[in-house]
Amino acid sequence: MKRIYLATGLVTGLLCSLALAATVDGDWSMSLTAPEGSTYFNMTIEVDGENATGYVGEALFSGTFKEGTLNLTGDYYVSEAGYISVLNMEMALDGEQLKGLASWDVYTADVLGKRPE
Repeated sequence: MKRIYLATGLVTGLLCSLALAATVDGDWSMSLTAPEGSTYFNMTIEVDGENATGYVGEALFSGTFKEGTLNLTGDYYVSEAGYISVLNMEMALDGEQLKGLASWDVYTADVLGKRPE
């Protein structure tokens, strides 16, 4: 009988932890804010294991999602600057937001991602 209770408890715990596991999969409204100004874009993120992919229109970002931290890198055109450069973003999942820092060419910016309403 003890084994049944133990097994039931383990299965219940596993299912609860899976249900509560944080995910970044889905659509996000992103902002990059620097002293020079802000830019906004929508990103769709897909995670497979620790591999992460982000899509911004035609732009493809790749990286990892490990232990609540999302790292993505890809070529990105910032219309306010008028050219393409490599955008690196490191963001932590904080509840239903992504928060972190980005670097693009010689610029650094705060990153904030929110799920669209």
